[in-house]
Amino acid sequence: MRMRLNINQPGHRRALAPALGLALASLVSRPAAAQIPVPPGAATAAPAAAPTPFAPPPPVSAPAPTPFAPPPPPANAPAPGPVVDLPPERDMPVTALPRETPIENALGRESALTGTAVGGYGELTLNAPSNGPAVVDLRRFVLFVGHNFTDRIRFYSEVEVEHAVASSEDAGEVEIEQAYLDGLVSRWVNLRAGLILMPVGIINIYHEPPTFNGVDRPLVDTLIIPSTWREPGLGIFGELATGLSYQLYLVNGFNANGFTAEAAVADGHQEGMLAAARDFGAVGRLSYEPMLATVFGASGYYATSGNSLRSTVGSVPVGMFELDARTRYQGFTARAEFAMLFIGDTAALNTALQANEPTTSLPVAKRSQGGYLEAGYDLMRLIAPSIDHSVTLFGRYDYANTQASVVAPRVADQTLIRHIITAGLVYRPIPHIALKGDYRRHWFGAGPGYNELAAALAWMF
Repeated sequence: MRMRLNINQPGHRRALAPALGLALASLVSRPAAAQIPVPPGAATAAPAAAPTPFAPPPPVSAPAPTPFAPPPPPANAPAPGPVVDLPPERDMPVTALPRETPIENALGRESALTGTAVGGYGELTLNAPSNGPAVVDLRRFVLFVGHNFTDRIRFYSEVEVEHAVASSEDAGEVEIEQAYLDGLVSRWVNLRAGLILMPVGIINIYHEPPTFNGVDRPLVDTLIIPSTWREPGLGIFGELATGLSYQLYLVNGFNANGFTAEAAVADGHQEGMLAAARDFGAVGRLSYEPMLATVFGASGYYATSGNSLRSTVGSVPVGMFELDARTRYQGFTARAEFAMLFIGDTAALNTALQANEPTTSLPVAKRSQGGYLEAGYDLMRLIAPSIDHSVTLFGRYDYANTQASVVAPRVADQTLIRHIITAGLVYRPIPHIALKGDYRRHWFGAGPGYNELAAALAWMF
């Protein structure tokens, strides 16, 4: 309800005089640009003589503001609210605590973490293959802890619990996925040391479940790139030019005793757990973002691998090369990745493993490879474009071959050539929460294929 006072009536004038006196005292102390205009017509009945100290100011042409409305902002004032700039390698929800290998935070693209902060992510999954029993699993529950000692020295860590229960009789594990210190020097070069993620591929760097489509990670990111892959190391990172960033680290090597035909080097990463330190190597990555939310990446790795068979095998060399790309435009998203893994001296390694560990899956291939193509579209852009929720319909083709090249006289195991076609939906009420549903068709280089249904509840904060 709006109430109008007639200042020509003596009773109204007496009631209004104290309030107008206070308003005038306030206006005198303000700059002219901040003064609040008086509604037009409020002073039309005032005498022609000079105004008294309690008379209202002359009428103005501006429309009447709502009572208690703030003064209008200057013409060059910035828009209200935070301005979000999507930095390189950052196609994921914004959280209080910076995420994996946060180059962009060190380079000043986000506000620095103050003091100590806690975050996390997790996922509850259901997998129902047609050739086996259905399984529900709290696949992972992860907590992040980060701390800024100063504006140039920070710490970042990640503790993970897999499969809900960890004990000597259960399949679960408790492990440290990251624990490193950063020394921030400049935009071009910064220092990092500790237990760090290997900057290879997309998922190994950004593996929070709400950030990717599908219940399971692509095959190439589990069998060729053994995510989540981390090793003790130290090195540098920074931005060479706008949109062109790099990482380069000296890191600990694999343990070749864990190499297999089925999973290549996946069971050989040492993860900083009483790791053999005699063998080491280097890993590097270049990322280029030519336009917002379109990123191209290339990664390389080379190191020697320690083992308990050194007298007959020596240090086994391992190399990896990877290319990836991803883009997002309005409701459309797409990703692609391809990686090749090379293992040297596999003839001697297979002979030694067969003699010393006869249950090992053999032969270890001298070359493994894999990749995937994925495209999706947010259906809410068509159904209800004004709503912030998203429902992404996507399709993906996965390929991984851990027997791409085997040294004679050994023969490649054709059942380890894997293909998957996935079609699914991902509902995100907010970017930090995802409800996923998939249908998959698995087939192999030899042997029968099978179908699978999968679902997941995923979160991050």
